Amino acid sequence: MVLPIFLSVICSATAIVFVSINCPGPQSLILSYLFIFFVQGLLKSFTVFISLQLLIVLYLIIQADYLRHGFLTSKSIRSSLQFYRIFDPNVVIALKDAYYKTHYQKCQYSVVKENAVNCGKLFTPEVISSEPVSSKSVNKTMLCNIKNITKNCQLFRQINGYDDKAVTKEEEEFPLAFGIRIHTSPHQAEQLLRMIYRPQNFYCFHVDYRSHINVFESMNSIANCFTNVVVLSNISTIYSSIRLVEADLLCMKEALKSGIKWKYYMNMAGQEIPIKTNLEIVRICQLLDGLNDISTHHPSMNRLMYHHKLEKTGPNKTNVTKQPFDGNITFRKGSAYGMLCRDFVHFAVNSNIAKKLLEYLADTYAPEETFMSTLNYIPGTPGGSNFSIAHRTRTFLSRAMIWHWDRVKCSGRYRRSVCVFNNGALPWLAEQPQVILNKVDANYDQIIIDCLEEYLHNKTQKAELLNFNYTEYQRFPHISTKKLKQYTIS
Repeated sequence: MVLPIFLSVICSATAIVFVSINCPGPQSLILSYLFIFFVQGLLKSFTVFISLQLLIVLYLIIQADYLRHGFLTSKSIRSSLQFYRIFDPNVVIALKDAYYKTHYQKCQYSVVKENAVNCGKLFTPEVISSEPVSSKSVNKTMLCNIKNITKNCQLFRQINGYDDKAVTKEEEEFPLAFGIRIHTSPHQAEQLLRMIYRPQNFYCFHVDYRSHINVFESMNSIANCFTNVVVLSNISTIYSSIRLVEADLLCMKEALKSGIKWKYYMNMAGQEIPIKTNLEIVRICQLLDGLNDISTHHPSMNRLMYHHKLEKTGPNKTNVTKQPFDGNITFRKGSAYGMLCRDFVHFAVNSNIAKKLLEYLADTYAPEETFMSTLNYIPGTPGGSNFSIAHRTRTFLSRAMIWHWDRVKCSGRYRRSVCVFNNGALPWLAEQPQVILNKVDANYDQIIIDCLEEYLHNKTQKAELLNFNYTEYQRFPHISTKKLKQYTIS
């Protein structure tokens, strides 16, 4: 009798250690209780208790292995969260703290939190004339290994704030889709995701095919923790080439077949972040009332008249003249990004005119600035219009940005004629009506990203439209006057 009891004790203790290391959570707590209970029971009925004990130990080891690798479906995530809720909140906090210490403590999670930066102060107008907080003055430690911190999906989601978003009924009934092109910095991409993430939305990341394998693997490890996040890496997204359009279309196709009935689609770059909460974005899309937000103006025909040869660095102009487009179409130029209604996305992916236009633009320069703008201008296009929407007239809702020729001063530095913002721009950004900021770079200024994340998080937790200036949106020609009156009256 002594030997079986000794083996049972060893078996239980081993299982406890294994589960605790690989999956810190209430499972190990339960197993500890079972261990004591079954050892006592063995003294009375060895056969029944040892059989049941071995089954439970086997089950928990299998569960720990699944959790350790992050293979969690939405159903198992929900059930696991409910499983955690039966325990005292202090127990859950202790579990999260233990995981934080083993996976986050020696790496950078938030520059703002680690260095006690006062973001609220940086948003006050009085700071506009002062010098921004230097990113060099904060003590950055090494970046967290994304593949390491996502080993336990549940705790990764909880610690990084994915599961604590306040979501209103209005947001649930108006899901959004995002397509994001990245080529570097998975850490900035992960921070972007946690800023815009809501469980009812859809997210697609396209990683440049030429990117380091670690970028794709890191993004894929994040996607494995969600059922509404997809990562692709099919195309080398060469600057100012048709490859950018093709990558956008791939994510659009994924969004259309996702099963999520999203209303509007936003395409983004990895060095962009929102300056509006999800609820504010939903309300702005509702004000569009089915129209697209796509900038459009007359193009430079030089881009369309000559054949361009695609090189590794981008399209190079040749002396070969292109044949005119076969069809009645007015070419337009605008931004590569916008807010697109669902029917327009379906039109851009599946219509014959869109496929024909895509083929024609394949050997032109910067076709990403021509494709959507031209489609949107065609009479009968879903969500299309002939409004003049442009950055220079401040009627382009999708992007807040500063070009080097703009009158507004850039608080930051210019890259390819576009302002890369630092934290000195925060007071100005808080006043802008646009949805997305272009652009920010964590290697240049991490503080502006962290402070915007904190700013949006605080607004989100209040779950209401605070200081939403409807009057500001009256000047946008594609905003529905009917919708505007409906919301201002109510």
